[in-house]
Amino acid sequence: MITARYFVTVCLWISLIPGKVLADDDPKEPLLHKTAFGLFVHDRGPSSDQHESGLDPNWELQLNPPKWKAWGWIASPYPTFGVTPNFHGDTSVFYGALTYEPNLSHEAWDRFTWGLTRHLFVAGSLGVALHNGPLHKDKIGCDQHSDCGFGYRALPRLSGEIGFKIRKNLGASLFYDHMSHKGVLPGENEGIDHIGFRYFYIFGQSQ
Repeated sequence: MITARYFVTVCLWISLIPGKVLADDDPKEPLLHKTAFGLFVHDRGPSSDQHESGLDPNWELQLNPPKWKAWGWIASPYPTFGVTPNFHGDTSVFYGALTYEPNLSHEAWDRFTWGLTRHLFVAGSLGVALHNGPLHKDKIGCDQHSDCGFGYRALPRLSGEIGFKIRKNLGASLFYDHMSHKGVLPGENEGIDHIGFRYFYIFGQSQ
């Protein structure tokens, strides 16, 4: 069984890739857009069955959108990769996603919010999560107590975030994500929610 330590080891290995590999040809816009670190309550949220527990760390990398025409047709989301390991013996998650972050600041309404919209942001993502949780569980427990297996090793994942930029390159946010295949694939469907706080750093932005 793949453990939380395995997930963390993979991410630490990725983090050791030399900076030149993560550099873009254009020095004005680095390949990396943002990195985020968080602490999440495990399997707690509006869609959670609360069959698992723990306090999970989260680490995420967002890349700047490619300059491809096709990427512009899908509104230029940020390619995103992250990991949320669980050290309580429950489900750990590695995910890839596309993250959209609309700009809330506009001259027309910044003046009416006393500049607050210049610092607020919202973001949402859609992607796929790989996990190490059980695929199948006891059918009686699944039917009577909704304590089921996940059914598949790779599952759809949704997330939402609202935050505040302390500076141009620093900020904090309230974060929520949900992983399950309800309404998409047949079979057992155990969902996992994470909810918590994150701190982030934006590359290529002056303070």
